Amino acid sequence: MRKGNLYLRRLLCEFAHAASRTKSAFQSKFQSLIIRRGYKRAIVALAHKMLRTIFFMLKRGEHYRDSAINYEQLSVQRNASRWIKALTRFGFIPAAA
Repeated sequence: MRKGNLYLRRLLCEFAHAASRTKSAFQSKFQSLIIRRGYKRAIVALAHKMLRTIFFMLKRGEHYRDSAINYEQLSVQRNASRWIKALTRFGFIPAAA
């Protein structure tokens, strides 16, 4: 891979290496590629996938939503105690004695 901005290519490969070590859709893509292509080509392919993802995020004006993460469950886990306190304060749940 010789074409394109040298610094951008290096950064994308660094990002791909970091993404390959997280619990995300990128990690599963990397694991499937490394078997068939080898480590270095899998990193470059993952960097290309990340670049396409970033391009479409910018084009559509959307935030990144990982398919491997259940955002609704994560929101409930973070906010459940606060919601219960508010329901108790407003009288929807009787206060425990």
